[in-house]
Amino acid sequence: MLALIGAMMLAAAPVAGMACPGHPQSAASPRQTAVRAFGGTRIGTISYATTAPLADREVALTFDDGPDGEHTRQVLEILQRHCIRATFFLVGQEVREDPDTVRAIAAAGHTLGAHSQTHPDSLPALPAEIARKEVTDSFAEIRTALAPASADDQRRLQRFFRYPSLIHSPEMDAWLAEQGYAVISADLDADDWDSLGPEEILARAVLRTDARRGGILLLHDFNPDMVAVLDRILVALENRGYRFVQLVQAD
Repeated sequence: MLALIGAMMLAAAPVAGMACPGHPQSAASPRQTAVRAFGGTRIGTISYATTAPLADREVALTFDDGPDGEHTRQVLEILQRHCIRATFFLVGQEVREDPDTVRAIAAAGHTLGAHSQTHPDSLPALPAEIARKEVTDSFAEIRTALAPASADDQRRLQRFFRYPSLIHSPEMDAWLAEQGYAVISADLDADDWDSLGPEEILARAVLRTDARRGGILLLHDFNPDMVAVLDRILVALENRGYRFVQLVQAD
């Protein structure tokens, strides 16, 4: 149902090494869909024309703006109970404050990407040199945090970038492509960056996912209201027949 990106994307495939006996995800998950970092890959229909090659009722779960210590750790515990591996787009200055949580995300098998160094309101509005430094500094910050980790955990950092507030520009897109970064936007969100309250976050996450029958879902692990209903979001989607797919780098 979703548009493919041809040679720039690979199909979803089962992955071993994570078992949740008795859980509805255990038979088919965790699954991965591989995204090429090189070649100008840009996915997520909030921003672009195409998205990841997900099947009907498949969701790629992503979290922005962390790490956030206590709340991110709670998210990790919930994901483990559901046998789900997600993608965390991290802000460099938050990484510097809490490298232990970055290593915990990697050790749990999740994908890591960058979300700028300081999360400016609009990255393209900055002078080009400063905007580019926001990108390179954020990746460097995550690599530094992962330096004490195992080689396998260090490889959890992929060349995936997500713009702050999803505000992009052709010029920044072109530069990111030249540098070998894939841009990962989203297809769905729950507006959980705003002060909605947990019940409204739950309703928007489930209703919007249902309306599109899956896609890349954006949530924020700094928000305690989102964390309070994350388990219910996952249960509701699982009960509707959704499966969760991890984004990984193809090259």
